[in-house]
Amino acid sequence: MQELPDQKPQNVKRFTLAFVIVALVMVVGKVINLVITFLPAAADAVIQVNGESSVTVASLRNAYISSVIFFGLIYGVVLLGVHKSKNWARWATVLLAVLAAAGGFNGLARILTSGSFDVVALALSLAQLVASCWLLSLAFRRDLTAWFKHQPVPEK
Repeated sequence: MQELPDQKPQNVKRFTLAFVIVALVMVVGKVINLVITFLPAAADAVIQVNGESSVTVASLRNAYISSVIFFGLIYGVVLLGVHKSKNWARWATVLLAVLAAAGGFNGLARILTSGSFDVVALALSLAQLVASCWLLSLAFRRDLTAWFKHQPVPEK
């Protein structure tokens, strides 16, 4: 088997950066939700679920803590695999990017159809969608695929 070049191809660096951005957006979105549960104004706030039952925002704190830990671990493990140029990590990033893009699209659709304008949710949804699409556009490039499969990069 031939040796890989010592320098990572530019698309591999961009792919890693795009994944870091997707991971940050996903984890930061969960952290923002967690911080909201600690605000004094949220202590007595109630969310109505399906028009029938209601849940206090403060009671969601443990769920948000769990989601921050879960998302942090998932994205951290995959980021470690991407850093070590593991092919399974490339496929995991594709899966996570598809899920993030779907979530970003869903967030945008919800904002546009609700009639209210939430700037933070809009910014997070747009960042999620753009970064995921950027990551997906890089995921199957020839030099990136060869790098993650530990094969020599084909010449043009």
